[in-house]
Amino acid sequence: MPGAQEDGWPAFFHCAHRLLPDYGLLLLATRQRRENAYLIDPLGRLIASARTAGFRYLQHIVVAYAHPVGDHLVPVLPADISRGVAQCDLIALSAIRHA
Repeated sequence: MPGAQEDGWPAFFHCAHRLLPDYGLLLLATRQRRENAYLIDPLGRLIASARTAGFRYLQHIVVAYAHPVGDHLVPVLPADISRGVAQCDLIALSAIRHA
């Protein structure tokens, strides 16, 4: 969403850090999009906002929009996806707690 990075994500991560129980995980799904022929990838800024709020970056899982057919994968793209984007990202974060 336009403006979400500047307006909403830092506050979201600070609130999530406060509410997440000890040993809990925050899973964040995101994907790239195209704007005026430019590929926009929010992943770096989201991770930076999460780390600033006190989260530890644990894992990045790439989820392909595809299903297996024989020995290869066939793309199955959502209707609202940007041209050339065939995957989304799942990020696992944990809250850093200081004793």
